[in-house]
Amino acid sequence: MDSSTPAQLRARVALAVAVALGALWIGAAFVPAVLWAGVVAIAVEPLRLRLMALWPGRRTLVAALITCAVLLVVIVPLIIAVSRAVLEAQGAILWLSDARSHGVPVPRWVAALPFGSAQVTDWWNAHLLTAAAASEQFGRVDADMLLSQSRTVTHSIIRRVVVFAFTVVVLFFVLRDRDAIVDQLGRGARRAFGPAGERVGQQIFASVRGTVDGLVLLGLAQGIIMAVIYAAGGVPHPILMGLISGVASMVPFGLIAILLIALLLLVVQGAMMAAIIVGGLGIAINFVADHFVRPGLIGGTTRLPFVWVLIGIVGGVETIGLLGLFVGPAVMATLMLLWREWVASGDIGTSEG
Repeated sequence: MDSSTPAQLRARVALAVAVALGALWIGAAFVPAVLWAGVVAIAVEPLRLRLMALWPGRRTLVAALITCAVLLVVIVPLIIAVSRAVLEAQGAILWLSDARSHGVPVPRWVAALPFGSAQVTDWWNAHLLTAAAASEQFGRVDADMLLSQSRTVTHSIIRRVVVFAFTVVVLFFVLRDRDAIVDQLGRGARRAFGPAGERVGQQIFASVRGTVDGLVLLGLAQGIIMAVIYAAGGVPHPILMGLISGVASMVPFGLIAILLIALLLLVVQGAMMAAIIVGGLGIAINFVADHFVRPGLIGGTTRLPFVWVLIGIVGGVETIGLLGLFVGPAVMATLMLLWREWVASGDIGTSEG
């Protein structure tokens, strides 16, 4: 029997809070990595269950296989994107050097513009046609600013690589010890909050799963479809554009922004009819995904109206970046669960619904 005095109990609670805050402060830089590992672990849970059914008791093997698969899914597209970006950057540098030496002739697509062709041609002849004019325009690029920006980007990339590496390590251990972790979290939630704590945990789990299905999986599907449309329409680098479209579609209105770039590339090439067809198909796919498929996948599991899903996604991205895509809807769904229990019973945690 615990014979601690009330003062000792308060001291233990204060010590526990202080230790927890200290640990959070020390490991603050790696909190996003831990959260990412949790999100990915929830997303791949169906795959983990299937593999565990094939190899019962081989938790380490299953965790290693899934971790390697996740690593490949992330690394391969990044390698493609980075290699393409390097080639494009080299091409841009060569084009800029040639433009400064010989000028830039008026492209053919200017004559095909439905309006403003004469004005664009006059401006081009005055500012870009000759080597002197082109050198003056492109000479305004501040080399020091570009160097500073490149250093900032390099530092950001290095930081994200470190966080990603730590995420992969944490993911392996989370997958390997998943049952023990879930059991401990469940017992801790029940001891701290009672039955309501377990329900809140289940709601967070369902929210993350629904968000992953509605954003990541649907985004990958949209990227594949758009890559096919880009290839058929003659958009340059259709695979890379499809990859970027798939990632951008996870953010509200992101696909539309990439689609506009693809249409601009087609217009520059003079393919007006292809631009109209690609634009129409892209807008239709985005409309169906955003207004029918995604709300059903996310709102169905979170029991959230779509407007609250949108607030969670946009607000989460604005507050904590890409991780907010998954954390935002989970927080909103948990808040809605607590609100419904409060409205139904006048107290949080007493409703059985």
